[in-house]
Amino acid sequence: MLILTKKAVLKCMHGGVVKNVNSQDWVRIAEDPLLVDDDPHGRSISACPMVTITTPPCTATVAVDDASYSTFIRIGGKRVCLDTTAGRTNWSQLGITPFSVSSVAQKFVASGA
Repeated sequence: MLILTKKAVLKCMHGGVVKNVNSQDWVRIAEDPLLVDDDPHGRSISACPMVTITTPPCTATVAVDDASYSTFIRIGGKRVCLDTTAGRTNWSQLGITPFSVSSVAQKFVASGA
């Protein structure tokens, strides 16, 4: 499983792009900070095309699945994000619409778990 950096692309299931924000910047891959536990949570989503008369587009991530994080590698006590990162967005206000990794953006560093 590859480790995610700030340049990774995460998208809602409709194609909207999650804005990555890193909470640490001292560990990097090719000058790009790694994402760690809780970095994908509460992030804004832009350009989600799924708008209906009663439902606005995805605008934020609201939950991150536990399988998104390494069980072995930690930075400052926080688990690093892996290419399995996934969760849910606020579309339809039910918190069930998924987001996931579209592009890892690095192919150098992997974690066994």
